[in-house]
Amino acid sequence: MIQCFVKKEYEAPFGLTQPPRLFSVSRTDEKASAHPRVMHAHDDLVEVVLVRGGESRYFVGGKPYDARRGDLFIFNSRVVHDEPSGPDRPVATSSLALGGLQVPGLRENALIPDNAPPVCRLPEAQTVRLERLYDVLYDELTAGNDDGAHHLLMAILTLVQQFRAALAEGHAADVGVFAQRIKDYIDRHFAEEFSLQQMADALHVSPYYLAHVCKETTGYSPLQYVLRRRIGEAQTLLITTDLPVTRIAAQVGYDNPSHFNAQFSKAVGMPPRTFRREYVFHK
Repeated sequence: MIQCFVKKEYEAPFGLTQPPRLFSVSRTDEKASAHPRVMHAHDDLVEVVLVRGGESRYFVGGKPYDARRGDLFIFNSRVVHDEPSGPDRPVATSSLALGGLQVPGLRENALIPDNAPPVCRLPEAQTVRLERLYDVLYDELTAGNDDGAHHLLMAILTLVQQFRAALAEGHAADVGVFAQRIKDYIDRHFAEEFSLQQMADALHVSPYYLAHVCKETTGYSPLQYVLRRRIGEAQTLLITTDLPVTRIAAQVGYDNPSHFNAQFSKAVGMPPRTFRREYVFHK
């Protein structure tokens, strides 16, 4: 018999004084990633995403990050992120969403400082350890063991805290002040009708300079960024509400439901009603 002993007193991860609330767990294989979850943010949830296979490029807070096996992404609440996988760049992930999080020294529902890199690259051994915990968590939750799932969440957070020291360096440079102003403007007004010229006038720059900075820092033109924010918000409403599709279309800035359906299908790979049905079925 080989017996292992606990070497120290238990300490809650991230200095938490009360356990957070597990909201959901998901597992996406490379085939399913043909229908991506595009640009969106969560008001009151943190996402912790482990890339299990494939390759893509994520945009977090307007900054590009390569994504491949072993990358662990943390998306704080209210941070806009884009996961543009698709048939030409499939990616497999495991992810969880949690709320009710209060880490000492950070704002509510933030797991890391907002100015910290959102990704760390794990060695293969650490990736396998985290994969196994995600799989057990997923299996227990789908089996109806909600209480056990919450305890497994704390185990995952403990590993995530340990891996934070491996936060990757050398990704994109910090987003400049003006680039952040562009993002802030679009995030506030994406459901409204406005032109590139109107946006440039509001920010007191030329349309050319605005388009150049936006493309350089986010990977998208301003209007592409607007489109992805609209579709991402529509996905959130389809998942979290029972609102009719026509109401959702209007709420994210589309007066013409047919145009909304076409844009949604082009971005996601399926119409909004199919996306809602498929998501509910698989979650």
